[in-house]
Amino acid sequence: MSKGRILKYTSLPVFTRFGRRRSAAKPGALWHLPAFLLLACTPQVLPEGSAPVARKMQIYINAVGNASIQAVDLLFFQDGPLYRLDAYQHLDRVVGNRVTGTSSTSAQKVVILSNYPADAYPWRSVRSLESLEDLPFRLADEDPAAPMLYGESAARTMGQVTLRPMLAKITLHSIGCDFSGRAYAGERLQDVRAYLTYASQECRPFAPEDPPSSWLNAGRLDEAATAALNHPEAILQTLSASLGGRIYPSDGFYCYPNPSDGTTFGSPVTRLVIEGKLRGTTYYYPIDLPGLEADVQYRLDVTLTRAGTTDPDTPAVAGSIRLESQVLDWDGREWEDIHYR
Repeated sequence: MSKGRILKYTSLPVFTRFGRRRSAAKPGALWHLPAFLLLACTPQVLPEGSAPVARKMQIYINAVGNASIQAVDLLFFQDGPLYRLDAYQHLDRVVGNRVTGTSSTSAQKVVILSNYPADAYPWRSVRSLESLEDLPFRLADEDPAAPMLYGESAARTMGQVTLRPMLAKITLHSIGCDFSGRAYAGERLQDVRAYLTYASQECRPFAPEDPPSSWLNAGRLDEAATAALNHPEAILQTLSASLGGRIYPSDGFYCYPNPSDGTTFGSPVTRLVIEGKLRGTTYYYPIDLPGLEADVQYRLDVTLTRAGTTDPDTPAVAGSIRLESQVLDWDGREWEDIHYR
């Protein structure tokens, strides 16, 4: 386990009982006090002779699907209607599955984030649990090999927390062509690639069921916006230069939850679009996905049986796709069968 980062403390406003503002420290001063004394803020001066009692908490963290746990942020909150911040620590690296956090005995809840970009959120502005309600997870920052993870638990001297991704995983388990009975029977689909459209690109871990606030590839592939992601392969993949028999792609596609199943006007459904050329014409095979949930895997086996549509935002031509599908846990355990429109 690595040591927490020592923060250079800047001036933090503290209010006396009379409402006058005074500085808690000189700017730039280096303090070697527990984190809850540096970062917690209370509207009242503690009674004379009273001080928070420090408590160390051993936390065993496990990630869904054995996802990589790298940097970790620990935020401890006091009980009550406001859930004030009690302590905050950042660990640059975790060895094994145990971390140690320090808070006061007043802390009743701990929120743990893993793999969150250090410069992506103003942690110094966090004063209560409510401050985290708009904490954004952004697709542009995600690494499928080490997705951003979230978990919470009661704060005690010992605890265990399961960290879960906010991403949904779409696995194209296999794909092949069967053009038998067509004028182009025996021909192969050329320059085949697949990508997500209407991919939710932002999520709040406190409200993953909320409708997406922004889309990547609204209706069709935006190659420039997709290439700007840290990991564009989470959205766009080249499958085969020439597709005939069945192949088994090894990587999945990733985006945030989208509760839409395509039945509500103005709430687009997330799609997996297969694109390829047949006799020199580019065809598309848009597959409407069910309402996507965080920490869930959607596995597809696809057979293309005729020419598709010429517009990626138009439903696939009837009879152009044979589809077998499953909903699984993130790590691949079977959950339930699903049905597509």
